[in-house]
Amino acid sequence: MAVTPTQFARTTRTSANWNDSKRRVIAAYREWIRAAPEIQTMYSVPFPVSKIRTKMRQEFERHRFVNKLPVVDVLLLQNNAEYQVSEPTTLR
Repeated sequence: MAVTPTQFARTTRTSANWNDSKRRVIAAYREWIRAAPEIQTMYSVPFPVSKIRTKMRQEFERHRFVNKLPVVDVLLLQNNAEYQVSEPTTLR
């Protein structure tokens, strides 16, 4: 079965409030953490899955104290773009 580039695309949206933003960030984080084993396999990463997950966590923690909702929305937009490029096809 062929995979089309838009198969995993998500629509762009803004967060209604901080609770919505937090929910979206946590969902994005969980998607990345769950995808770590597949990403390791797809890209032949020579590190254990635990190390990949640690790096993913560090990237999310780097933006932990962002206090402007529009900035969080931009970071989520960038996250969706990066995840779409690296998304394993076996998870969906």
